[in-house]
Parts: sequence; C-alpha cells; structure tokens
Amino acid sequence: MKKTNKAVDILKRIFLTMLFPLVIYVVMFILTRSRGITYYGLTVDMWRTVLVNSSMTGVAALAIWLQVKNGRFDFSGGATMVLTAILAGNIVIQNHQGPVVYLILCILFAMILCTITGIIYIVGRLPIMICTIGVALLYESITYLVFDAQGLIMMSNTKLTIFGRMPYILIVLAIALFVFVGYSYFTVSGKRAKLLANNQQAAVNIGINEKKNVIQTFVVCGVLLGCAAAIYGSNNTVAPQSGLSTANTLFSNIIPAFMGMFVGAASVDAIGVVVAAFGMEILNYGLSCLGYGTGGWQQIIVGSFMLLFYTITAQWPRIQAARAKKARMNEA
Repeated sequence: MKKTNKAVDILKRIFLTMLFPLVIYVVMFILTRSRGITYYGLTVDMWRTVLVNSSMTGVAALAIWLQVKNGRFDFSGGATMVLTAILAGNIVIQNHQGPVVYLILCILFAMILCTITGIIYIVGRLPIMICTIGVALLYESITYLVFDAQGLIMMSNTKLTIFGRMPYILIVLAIALFVFVGYSYFTVSGKRAKLLANNQQAAVNIGINEKKNVIQTFVVCGVLLGCAAAIYGSNNTVAPQSGLSTANTLFSNIIPAFMGMFVGAASVDAIGVVVAAFGMEILNYGLSCLGYGTGGWQQIIVGSFMLLFYTITAQWPRIQAARAKKARMNEA
C-alpha cells in the first residue's frame, strides 16, 4: 500500500511539473489549428528545434538562478560566456582538438573567470551590481585583445559543434543539472549558501565563512556558464562585444530562471527551470508558426504572458492560505 501511495505521489509530482508546458502546448496547438497550420506539434523537426533551444536556455537560466537564489544578480555572466567561447573555441581550432576538449576548456575557462569575479567582489567590497558590471566591461574589452579581435566562427566545423545539436546537447544539459542539484542540495557549501541568502547576519554568527562560500558559489556558477558557453559557441558566430551588450546574451534567457521556482514547486527548482525553458520554447515556436516569431508583437505577447504569470504566482500563497483557512473553518 505504501509503495502504491509513493508511486501515485511521484506521478502526481511529474504531472504538476509538466503541467506548465502541457498547457502552453494545448493552447498553441488550438491557435495554430484555427489558423490552418497543421504541422505544429506533429513534426520531428519542431521537437528537435524546441529541445535544442530549451537546452541552451535552460543551462543559461540555471547559471542565473544559482546566483539569484543565493542573493546575487551577476551582470558579468554574459561576458564570461562570450570570452570563454572565444578562448576555448580558438584554442581547440588552432590545435586541431575535438569537441570533448572544447567542452572541458569552456568549463575550465569559465570557472577561472568566475573565480576572478568572486575575488574582485570580495576584495573590492563593492555592491554586487557595480562589481559585476565592471567585470563585464573588463571581460568585454579582452574579447578585442585576443585572437586579433576575430571572435569565434566554428559553426561550419560539424565535428566541433556536436554539443550544440541533438542528442549531444542533452549531455551538456545533464551535466549542468547534475552540478546544480548536487551543489545546492547535497553539499554543505550549497546549504550554507542558502542560509546566507536567507539571513546573512545569522549565518555569519553561527560560524559560516561567507567569503569562502561566495567563491565556491562562483566556481560552481562557472561550471554552468562553461556549459552554456559550449552550446553558445557551437550555435552562434561569437564576435567581440562592448558596452555591456553581453548582458543581453545571458539575460535573454532570464525568464525561466524566475519561473522555475513555481514550475518546480512539486519537484526541485532546477527541474522547474529546465521545464519552464521547455515551455517557453514551445510558446516561441508556436508564435513563429503564427507569424509572430520576431518583432514587436512577440515581445508584447511574451511580456504580457510573463506579467500574467508573475501576477498569478505572486497571489498563489495567499490563495493557498485562504483555502487552508476555509478548510479549517469547515472542519471546526
């Protein structure tokens, strides 16, 4: 009986977690069919595109969310991604190495860059926003100094870009999920980071070394950004950038990071972030099919959708509390 209840509970959690993309799919399916579009949701190419885009978005969103859940908003993440992709990609091309070396170098360089960011944040004692914006400008300037400011172009090299395509892109996503969940829920430093985010002074008072924990979190974030850089470099021509243009590179994937906590309420936030990214890519693909994939209308529709989503989720705790109160009154 207990095994049956446990199985039912697991199935219930899976259903609740996948409910978000399921609802979006049903709505977009109905809308596309009403416009005479018959290929939405029924082609392998669609799901391949959705999985590739959601994997990239999900990995980047995990990197954003790791810092946000620990009380920091890192504006240098996009610059770290761009510089990492340029460094790792060009070194691999010049030395005739393979995609595995490219992925390893991406993770290594991103860890180093994020560690430097963490050290600057601690030593400089600057507000996180000012610190990471300054670091972003620094890393952006370096993109013009390395490899003759040529950036990175390796999309034509099919052997090197496997981590930007199915099914290998799922390996990168799995690595990012493993690192995020492992650090956040199964390490002492991950649990301490949560304590610091919830009540910094109390956490310090009980003996938690804040500086050490900050560095550890930045290193783990480096692994996630390295995974994102490997995918980004495989799917894009990476040019040197300036003027904080790299901020958009990372924060264009920010929506699932904030949706993940609610979507993953029945499981864990990391799964919620990835599922939210999957749902948003289903929405974006549907909008493309309807002719709203680019331009102002897409921004209006997605922005309105996010405003509605955040409004509902913000009221959800009150709704739950009201239901619980009503239930207690009925029992009395």
